[in-house]
Amino acid sequence: MPNIKSVYNWNTHRRKQCRAGRKRYRVGIRFLASAALCAFLTMPAEANEAWAAETENSTVAVNVEYDNLRELLKVGNRVLKKSIDTYEDNVAAYEEIWSVMKWRQSDMEDLAEEAEEAGSENLALYTSNAAMLKNSASRIRKQIESLTSEKSTRSLEKSADSYTMAAQTLMNSYNQMVLNIEAQSKSVEVYQASSDETERKMAAGSATQAEAKAAGDRLKQAANSLASLQEQARQLRTQLLTMLGLADDENVSIGSIPAPDLAAIDAVDFEADKAKAIGNSSSVQDARHASAASTAAVNRRFNQVDEAEGTAEADFTEKYQEMIVSRTEYLAAAQAYESAQNTYRSLQVKKQAGLLKQSEYLQGEAEYLAAEAAMETASMNLVQAYENYCWTVKGIT
Repeated sequence: MPNIKSVYNWNTHRRKQCRAGRKRYRVGIRFLASAALCAFLTMPAEANEAWAAETENSTVAVNVEYDNLRELLKVGNRVLKKSIDTYEDNVAAYEEIWSVMKWRQSDMEDLAEEAEEAGSENLALYTSNAAMLKNSASRIRKQIESLTSEKSTRSLEKSADSYTMAAQTLMNSYNQMVLNIEAQSKSVEVYQASSDETERKMAAGSATQAEAKAAGDRLKQAANSLASLQEQARQLRTQLLTMLGLADDENVSIGSIPAPDLAAIDAVDFEADKAKAIGNSSSVQDARHASAASTAAVNRRFNQVDEAEGTAEADFTEKYQEMIVSRTEYLAAAQAYESAQNTYRSLQVKKQAGLLKQSEYLQGEAEYLAAEAAMETASMNLVQAYENYCWTVKGIT
């Protein structure tokens, strides 16, 4: 039977190797991003200076709202603003989006592994965001594969669809990080109070040095988790604003993600939407319109159409099921939050009556904020799942 310690060490070694590999991958992604920047810097001086002047001289407050992402992209995104109308430019645009998605996905996966090893409460958050980013990256990659197999260029609106989808994902992830920062900040406050109390007890001889060290370690882990969330929020904000062509300064504010439209979600017509998704799939359209000059070629085309339709149907069904699961999780989180609100109100009454220690109140407040964060995160996950479903119906997969 293998030694448990040896197995643990081997698994730890493998995880470190995987993280190291992903770090090398991100270096490559950053190199590609730098190359794209160099290409921009080599634009004609007049165009470059005009763009810089427009950006630097802008002192008007800009509110980035979920519902106006598409308009902001068309006005501010360099690629869309210049109305890409060549095949090569379209491919390059999608590759840039895909690189950003994969870069963020890889970072989130690393953070999830580190959180798992450290026993951090951020594990579920990082894991779900990595999956969200992976989903968008997969969609963009399919768009790239579709573009490289087509002779004609894609329309500007099709490009705007893909950019909007990517911006929605970045904005959703950013808001989730910001939301959980508040809850994690309260956890740090709780652990700080606990650590201080343990130190006082140790000085009085009623707590051991080991207990004080354990309290200090919990505080350090909570503080590290908070710092990680803050850094991820900063990076996501920068990447979203860069995609929108906006300067990252105090004049720009990013709004919240709207609440999920349960009425719209409950009203979806599975069969009708499935037919639309299959019909709008670029792979299905390519297969249906493929030329066939012989009986054998016709038979091949029929097989290719069947295969493309089957793949499109499977993808649509998957997005539908993800939406239903997200709806269930959201309702459960909302119910748990309602219960937490009742508990928190009771806690406030006890505090006003002088029946609680400050540390007990802080702990209860932290639990309430955690339940609120869980509900809002589930809400944003449902919004994303519904958007993914709608994009699939439109053929943006």
